[in-house]
Amino acid sequence: MPKPSVSARPDYRAARTRARRRSRRRRRRLRQVLLALVCCLLLARGAAFAAENALDALFLDEPVRQLPADTPASVSDRSEPPRLEPEGGLPAQTDAREALEDYLAQLPGRVSVLAVRPSDGLTVAWNENEQYYAASLLKAPYALWLCRRAENGELDLEQPLDGWDGTAREALTAMIARSDNQATAALYTRWPADVESGFTAFLEELDIPPVRKARALSPETKITGTLSARDAMQVLKAMDDYFATGTPLAETLKQAFLNTQHEFLIADWPMAKKYGNWTGALHDIAIVYAPDPYYAAVLTDWGDPVKEAPEYRDYYREISARLTAFMES
Repeated sequence: MPKPSVSARPDYRAARTRARRRSRRRRRRLRQVLLALVCCLLLARGAAFAAENALDALFLDEPVRQLPADTPASVSDRSEPPRLEPEGGLPAQTDAREALEDYLAQLPGRVSVLAVRPSDGLTVAWNENEQYYAASLLKAPYALWLCRRAENGELDLEQPLDGWDGTAREALTAMIARSDNQATAALYTRWPADVESGFTAFLEELDIPPVRKARALSPETKITGTLSARDAMQVLKAMDDYFATGTPLAETLKQAFLNTQHEFLIADWPMAKKYGNWTGALHDIAIVYAPDPYYAAVLTDWGDPVKEAPEYRDYYREISARLTAFMES
């Protein structure tokens, strides 16, 4: 049977429905507040008009004072009441942002969220500079680094690898699509990613600042270092820029990210994504190919390599629904 779409799943639909109901309630309250403000202004203006007429009756013979000809229009039109109509779409975005932040504030442990829509800069940020153990998230910039080096002729991804039954390109695909640790180990044994190899410098080129414990993938260290939601956002932007080059290798890497076999962040649209899971780390980052695409990064201190608690997926499902409501508003 074909796998049902995310939007057809009852749990996701329920989360979206709850978010929309909260949004409608907030919009209703906002309209009531705006109506009350308009009424107050009208009453105040009426009182001022009555007072002005009373003064005119007392000083009926006084000449009318003319404003100088060079008086700025902003002064001569000062009596015009201010416009209270909100700009299109803003109330819905405000409601969706508040719904997301209210939910994040209730979650256990540490949670960071950063999402950006490049077309207009729409952004939501929550603890975006908090550092977490990177876990398998570090495979994303490592894959990008290997592809860039291959494009520059510094390494050959068509060669076979020790410890892996296939080529380096196939290992690269498995490392991203399945987060395959055997493929990853074969790659970093051949091409370590650390300070000496230039990987740290590559991260700094992406505007990811150095941290106390160096980020690395190597036989000596396996995977070390930390990332923040802000750092993950820089990785997503670099991935998107590389995919846009349209080279065969860029298309291969993009397809690997689109084929990832996990569901934490979910949406109704294709997503180029990567997750990381280890003790004290459960992360997911994605380029969401909505009609107006956006980047999303969620990092937490949840996670367990042996057993994932069921509530973690529930948390991610609710975050996804509320994040979608905001980013697609």
